[in-house]
Amino acid sequence: MSDQTLIPFLAVFAGVAVLFLLSWFIIAPILNRRRTQMAQRMGGKEDSTPSLELDDLPWQQPRTWTDRFDRGFVRMVERTGLDMSPALALGIILFCGVLVGAIVFVWRFEEEPWVAIPAFFIGAAIPLFWLWRRQEYWRRTLQDQLPDALFLLARSMRAGRSVDQSIQTVAEQGVAPLSLEFGRMQRQLELGLSLSQAVQNTADRVGLIDFNIFASVVALHRTTGGNLPVLLDRLATSTRDRNNFRRQYRAATVLGRYTSAFIMFLVAIILVYLFFFRREDALLFFASPTGIALFVTAMLLEIGGVLILMWMLRYDY
Repeated sequence: MSDQTLIPFLAVFAGVAVLFLLSWFIIAPILNRRRTQMAQRMGGKEDSTPSLELDDLPWQQPRTWTDRFDRGFVRMVERTGLDMSPALALGIILFCGVLVGAIVFVWRFEEEPWVAIPAFFIGAAIPLFWLWRRQEYWRRTLQDQLPDALFLLARSMRAGRSVDQSIQTVAEQGVAPLSLEFGRMQRQLELGLSLSQAVQNTADRVGLIDFNIFASVVALHRTTGGNLPVLLDRLATSTRDRNNFRRQYRAATVLGRYTSAFIMFLVAIILVYLFFFRREDALLFFASPTGIALFVTAMLLEIGGVLILMWMLRYDY
C-alpha cells in the first residue's frame, strides 16, 4: 500500500476509533441518567451496589483457575474506583488491542502482516496496565483514609453507639471511597450477616494489611470481649505510623523505581525501533545460532533485572 493511500486510511481509522470512544463515554452516562429518571418516575429507585454477593460467602469461593482468573479480573475492575462494569473494561481492552493490531497490519501488510499479532497484545496491555495503576491508586487512597475512619469509629462507640451504628456513621460521614466500603458493610449487616463476616468480606475485597488487622480485632472482640474503642485507637495510630513510614520509604526509593522503569521502557523503545525501522540490523541477531543465543540471553537478563529491582523496591500497603 502506497504512502498516499496509507496515511489517509490510518487517519480515517484513528478518527473513527476516537469518535467511538468519545461517543461511548459521553452517551453512556446520559443513558444511565435517563434510565434513573425513568425509574424514579415509575416509583422505583436507582440501582445500588449489591450489598451481598454469593461470591463473598466462604462456600462460594472460586475453585478452578478460570474462576480465580475471572474473580481476579472483576476485583481489579472494582478496585479501580471507576463506575465501570467488567464487560466494559474487557471491551476497552479488546478494542485497544484490535486498534493497534489493525494499524500495524495496514502499515506492514506488504512485508510482514504477522506483526499485527504481537501488536494486538501490546495494545491490549495498555488499558490493562492503566486499570492496574488505577487499582493501586485506589488502594493507596483507602490506606491513607483508614486511620481517620478508625478514629471516627472509636469516637462513635465512645458516644454510646453500637458497633453497627458506628459503621453506619463512618459510611454517612466518612470520605469516599472508604466510606462506600463501610456503606457496603452496613448493608450486609442489615441483611443479617454477622459483623465478623461482613468486616472480613470487606477486608478480602480491599486487600489491605491494616484492614485485615481491623477484621481480626473485631472478630477477637466478638469472641473474648474487651475495650474495642481503645483497640481501634491503637490500631489507627499504628496505621498512621505505617503510612508515614511508607511515604518516607517511597521518597527514599523513588530514584531506584524510576531507574527500573526507565530501563524497562528504554529497552522496549530500542526493540521497536530496531524491528520496525532498522530491520537489517535487527535480523543480524538471527543470522546465526550465536546471535540468537545472545539475543535470548540479553532479553532474559533484562527481564530478570527488572523483576529483581521491582522485588527489592516493593512495599506492601
